[in-house]
Amino acid sequence: MEIKAKISRTKETRKINIETGSTVEYLLKKIKLKPDTLIVMSNNKPIPIDDVLNEGQELTIIQVASGG
Repeated sequence: MEIKAKISRTKETRKINIETGSTVEYLLKKIKLKPDTLIVMSNNKPIPIDDVLNEGQELTIIQVASGG
């Protein structure tokens, strides 16, 4: 199945093919991003990394920064 992901850090939109039943965490690992440094949004709401993705779902991946 195909997922559309807008990556805010690079301002690119990618179409990514993953297996049916894949989770957000699987998608992030496939595109080599660390889940603990990101917020993944679907329909303008954050979703957990264990959410199962659906065909044609559109995501926004936002990198978070921390520090002092």
